[in-house]
Amino acid sequence: MLLKKRFSLYFKILISGTMLILIGSVFVLSSSSIYGISRTGNPAYYFEKHMIWLILGITGIWLINKKDIKSIERYSFHIFLFSLFLLPLPRFFGELRWIRLGPLSFQPAELVKFTFIIYLADYFKRKQVNMGTFKTLIVPLIFLLLITGILQTQKDIGTFVIIFFTFILMTFLAGVKMKHITLIILAGIILIGGLIIMFPYRVQRIKTYLNPSADTHGSGYQTIQSLIAMRSGGIIGKGLGAGERKLKFLPEAHKDYIYAVVGEELGFIGTAFILFLFAILVFSCFTITNLTSDAYLKFLTAGIGGLFGFQFLLHACVVLNLVPAKGTTLPFFSVGGSSFLINILALGVLLNIARKVCMEESIERAEIPFISLH
Repeated sequence: MLLKKRFSLYFKILISGTMLILIGSVFVLSSSSIYGISRTGNPAYYFEKHMIWLILGITGIWLINKKDIKSIERYSFHIFLFSLFLLPLPRFFGELRWIRLGPLSFQPAELVKFTFIIYLADYFKRKQVNMGTFKTLIVPLIFLLLITGILQTQKDIGTFVIIFFTFILMTFLAGVKMKHITLIILAGIILIGGLIIMFPYRVQRIKTYLNPSADTHGSGYQTIQSLIAMRSGGIIGKGLGAGERKLKFLPEAHKDYIYAVVGEELGFIGTAFILFLFAILVFSCFTITNLTSDAYLKFLTAGIGGLFGFQFLLHACVVLNLVPAKGTTLPFFSVGGSSFLINILALGVLLNIARKVCMEESIERAEIPFISLH
């Protein structure tokens, strides 16, 4: 019975992940057509690029699942250092956040979100016996501050917020004392407050969040259009492709506000279903953390669950004006090759871990000697 539950866990991840990718791809086409026409005259411009990243992602999943996921453990720190080296490079090439790769572009910050989790999983495993002391956290905290500093040269506070809360989640699971976690959270809140005050446009976003109707045609326009899209969808939505806000009424409808497009076209039922699929992924991650005895896999899986969960929550909360506006993609949905590729690769790693946990149970059962009662 336990073995059957474990394999059902693998298929839950596979099916929910596949559905998110397929539905997301449909909404990439639905939400980006008008932007493709205005940019190149081709309504499928962004969708075609999305398909290229999808092919790369599927290839990545195939390669990841040909290997034992434990084989990357010894290279965790090196993988993270490589991504950290890439992080500031866009500024040296005249770009804010992206590195141009021919017709495509890549955002190193998206890679760092994932590789920092890989590094932390390895670090926390090696330092398990010392997690009761604060000095054990000094090295990862230095890296966190370094990432934060580089991200601020790119005016990217959203990535920092996701990385920070994923870090807090992993420290909690690693057994860090609550007084130390509380101290880090308070320091993080102060840091976020400071980063907001440093940039006037972020202060304006706070004001807009508190009262978007104060400037309906200026700073509050995007928020108001997002809320109109969500409300106008009602229970069942206007129908796939029938949304109106995406027709240049809602800026960045194909990226930072694509959940609003889902709400307008599929209504409450559609948005709730997307929430349900993400919930399956996240809860499956924490089920695996309870099933596996391997500390590295436990921390890595929890980090991936946090990555998916915090990205979804931040995106949805911005769309619903529950938090100040911040450009955050919706995993598997938003136009953005870097984010899409990294989330698919994270899904591939999660599938590999789930399969490994299932196979370990199968082997353990096979090794139990048969005892005859006769």
